[in-house]
Amino acid sequence: PSASVPALVQGLKATRAAIGSIVDPHSRHLLRVKEQQFQDAINSAMGMELSAIAQPAGLAEPTGPGAAFAPPALMAAPVPGQTFEVRARLANRGGVAATGASIAIEGERGWQVTSSAQGSSGLDRHQQVQMRASVTLANDVALSTRPYFSRKGLQDSVYTLSDPSQFGKPASTPPLQAVGRYLIDGVPIEIRQTVVRRESKLPYGDVLREVRTVPRIAVALTPSNAIIAMGQQAIGPSGHQVPVEVTLLHNAEEATSGQLTLRLPTGWKVEPASQSFSFARAGERASYRFSVRPSAIDARTYQVEAVATAAGREYREGYEVIDHRDLEVRYLYRPATAEVRGINVTTVAGLKVGYVMGIGDSVPQGLQQLGAQVTLLGERELASADLSQFDTIMTGTRAYAVREDLKTYNSRLLDYVRNGGNMVVLYNTQELVPNTFAPFPGELLRSAEEVSEEDSPVTILAPTHQAFTWPNRITAADFDGWVEQRGSKFFSKWDPAYTPMISTFDKGQPPQSGGWLTAKVGKGTWTYFAYALHRQLPYGVPGAYRITANLLALNKVR
Repeated sequence: PSASVPALVQGLKATRAAIGSIVDPHSRHLLRVKEQQFQDAINSAMGMELSAIAQPAGLAEPTGPGAAFAPPALMAAPVPGQTFEVRARLANRGGVAATGASIAIEGERGWQVTSSAQGSSGLDRHQQVQMRASVTLANDVALSTRPYFSRKGLQDSVYTLSDPSQFGKPASTPPLQAVGRYLIDGVPIEIRQTVVRRESKLPYGDVLREVRTVPRIAVALTPSNAIIAMGQQAIGPSGHQVPVEVTLLHNAEEATSGQLTLRLPTGWKVEPASQSFSFARAGERASYRFSVRPSAIDARTYQVEAVATAAGREYREGYEVIDHRDLEVRYLYRPATAEVRGINVTTVAGLKVGYVMGIGDSVPQGLQQLGAQVTLLGERELASADLSQFDTIMTGTRAYAVREDLKTYNSRLLDYVRNGGNMVVLYNTQELVPNTFAPFPGELLRSAEEVSEEDSPVTILAPTHQAFTWPNRITAADFDGWVEQRGSKFFSKWDPAYTPMISTFDKGQPPQSGGWLTAKVGKGTWTYFAYALHRQLPYGVPGAYRITANLLALNKVR
């Protein structure tokens, strides 16, 4: 391939000459693209290799007979104020000699780079030039793992750009780059490479990651949304309490200690008032529990914020790591806050609920916030537990798709219903075969209908049914403020024994009535509820909690 280099170099030289003689900005832009393409082609034909690996500062070079087999240096994501080293190498694998070879490390604002002195060097085939640099991060350097686009929640229909210059890129430009420069026939050529670090990824060995900054302390607060039921029978003898848990992740190599507190609405109290923390190394994690007690609560939203303070700096956010093999790791930042909402909902005290988890959702936590005692049902419980102890058994999202044990012991659940139980089946795909697993025939197709528009109009079809009258009076207003979607995977046909409860539709779609079906089965009640409780409960949607409270109370006497 290197035989084509002299011709490519002449093409690059001619392109640069054209750039200098053309005024039209569009043409100059196209030529700049062509200039980069020529350089990329030359680097490929030359077999030019540029690598730049970050490692902890002060790490000694391995020596002795086993130096070649020494494990590579590992380094965690750096934090503001940290110093580390970069070792870079530029190697020529082609058949054309290069001259004036050099390497530089370029960093964004706050990335101070100090390089060792380096002179020009000739690069014949299989020769290389090396350099070492020290990088010190400012204490206020930007967190480069933070995406340049964000939105506060699902209700925001567009993203806000913190750096519009990055628009259209899947991620912002890495903040630390190695630049190799060399000459062929006097024509300067450049090759760039992102500086990376090596981290362990067992059992696959290790992986290379872009060098991007993370906060010294990441703070996560759960739950991110909580409700306080304000209706009848909702308050226990000790008053309203909201238990929260704060998890701290320490990213710095050196020790850190400080205080963790919650910032609350005026008049609210928390126990304990604060908690101290201390970490000795990177990667340590610890969780702290608090009990928040509101002094007063109305039907609105309040905010609770977790703040970790260390060395005069405050940390108020954490992140979720999105890590898939063979892809660069990405970070999804979230503020360490909880939205606490007072909801006018009446509950039946002392309900026991058995929950069959499907693909995973936060519905059990929502049920607990309504005062229900929730037990997750595994295979053993489905096979042999006394199911009559539960006032309601609920199956989670797509449970029939992922729980073979649910299918195996489904007949026990139908017997539970016939003997007076209350079973609620949340949205499922076609793995729920009504003719096999439901009490009466029906049709749930692979192409089953759904209603995506979260503000679709809702008509109540059975207004006198207990599900709409007790313990809460449900109206169309309880479907206001829903997020992301109405529901998915509705029955297309059903036996007359089922009562369709509501009807709704997307624009241009005929009314859909198969998303909420209820039937009396023996002494009990069986309900298919394909509306998106798994979306609404984690976001504290009031109407969804009121509907859920009524679903749990079916078969109970007023």
